[in-house]
Amino acid sequence: MTAIAKFSHADGGMTRFPPNVEQLSVVRESTVTWLVARRNNTELKFPLHEEDRRHLAALLLGDLLL
Repeated sequence: MTAIAKFSHADGGMTRFPPNVEQLSVVRESTVTWLVARRNNTELKFPLHEEDRRHLAALLLGDLLL
């Protein structure tokens, strides 16, 4: 597998998304969790490390954690 640069965590999201993304989904496999970006027939898969998953979850939950 080709090494892919890690996500950069920002206050409002995570970087490394291509323009014109149509769908974002999460796919869990036995050893890897993937963030999948899809547009038409093109699918890009990005492996999510534990810290990426926690950061994304915190952003999505926002004030629900308070």
